[in-house]
Parts: sequence; C-alpha cells; structure tokens
Amino acid sequence: MELLDVYNEKGKTTGKIVERGTKDESFLPGEHIAIAQIYIENDKGEFLFEKNNKKIGFPYVPVGGHVTKGETPKETIIREVKEEIGLDISNEDIIDLGFFLVDFPVRFLFYIKKNTNKKNLKLQESEVKDIIYLTREDILTGIEYGLIKKVHSETFNRVIKFIDNK
Repeated sequence: MELLDVYNEKGKTTGKIVERGTKDESFLPGEHIAIAQIYIENDKGEFLFEKNNKKIGFPYVPVGGHVTKGETPKETIIREVKEEIGLDISNEDIIDLGFFLVDFPVRFLFYIKKNTNKKNLKLQESEVKDIIYLTREDILTGIEYGLIKKVHSETFNRVIKFIDNK
C-alpha cells in the first residue's frame, strides 16, 4: 500500500493522506495528489524518455512518479530516477522548474543536463521496457500522434522555455 500526501492548488501539502489509487471523486475541490517529473537532456539536445512497460496508456513518458507521503518532490525525482533507470542524480544539479496544475495531479517539474550511457543503466523491468533519446521535434511529433500524453506538451514547453532563456 502506497500512501500519498494530498496537495492544494498552490503546491502545498494539506495534511491529508490517501492511498494510491483513490478515485478522483474522493477529493474535495482544490485537493490533488502530486507527480514529480524530470526531463534529462544530453549534450546533443536530446531528452531521455522511458518506453512504458505497461499495457495501457501512452508508450513514452519522461522519468517520474507519484510523490509519496512525507517525501518532497525533489526527493521523489531522485528516488524515481534511481529506481526506474538506475541513474544517480545529484540534488545540486537538479533544476526545479516549479509546479503547475494541468489535470488532476499537481505536477512538479525538474530538469537536468546529464549525459548517460544506455549500457550503464539498469531498467526497472516492471515499469520500463526501454529508454529512448528524443529530439524536440520527436517529442512534439510523439504528442501529435498520441505516443506521448498531451499533458507532456505543457511540461515540455516549460522545459524548452527554460532552456532557451538561460
């Protein structure tokens, strides 16, 4: 049983705790669970995406997961990157791009510039079938053709805006 903190629309915990899988209609207006996601960019300007091992949903996603009870979003992203792809990332190198609300979960967005060798990664077989590096154009095409969830258009646009303005 995985427990999750409940967040408000300002990205702050409310003190309420729910079990993962709790139906959306169980939440009061303004209550949300939280997801942390990270875009990992290499020196070629490509972004690491996971090929989802689940039979449902969209096949390609950035690394991330649910923020569990008592965990900060940044702690979540460090844990998820290690669990899902076997990559250690440093707290100091992670850039926090803030939170926002697009659909039900509050989304905490992170970015890191890091080169990785696919051969050195250990994928979590229950969740990750493979990893792939995608260019900006690949990601936008994937969203257009339903290979990447539409909400990632908004997260990716925030990442690109950050990269282009630094």
